Amino acid sequence: MVMDKIIFFNTLFGFFTVTAWIISTGILYLYITKKTFNKFITDQFLYFATSVATFSAVGSIIYSEVVGFIPCKFCWYQRYLMYPIALILILSLFKKDLYKFGFISLGGLFVSLYHIYLQNGGGGGGSCAVDIPCNLKYVDIFGFISIPVMGATGFLTIFISLLYYDYARRQNIE
Repeated sequence: MVMDKIIFFNTLFGFFTVTAWIISTGILYLYITKKTFNKFITDQFLYFATSVATFSAVGSIIYSEVVGFIPCKFCWYQRYLMYPIALILILSLFKKDLYKFGFISLGGLFVSLYHIYLQNGGGGGGSCAVDIPCNLKYVDIFGFISIPVMGATGFLTIFISLLYYDYARRQNIE
């Protein structure tokens, strides 16, 4: 039964991760080419960033509380950043200027990248907790998607979505 949960959630979150890479690439293309849309479509990028942050926060809770994975120190650091981002972006749906605080997702990306580095043998792996080493891979999808990779994807997707939203919003005002 536990193995079924692990397979289900790994497949689901692995799919979300790959999908986020594809969508982020498209959003980055829109940003680089300076393509903008009307206000209704532009707002969808804020909704998307909010969805990613919320699903990332809920996903971390599912992995620890439903599946039973014990978070290490760097997983907690990523949570400390993702949870407020999710809350701030939800609030920004009502007060639009709050979305700018979501740019702290860039800090979360760097924490995730460092955790990926540790998880793959950099810095000797270290010990994040008494029983949880930093290089432990609870999840290993396609040989490279792990929980820190999922976190990095979430933070990067949020950052790119907000970057484009900010640009397009300013273009619509001018």
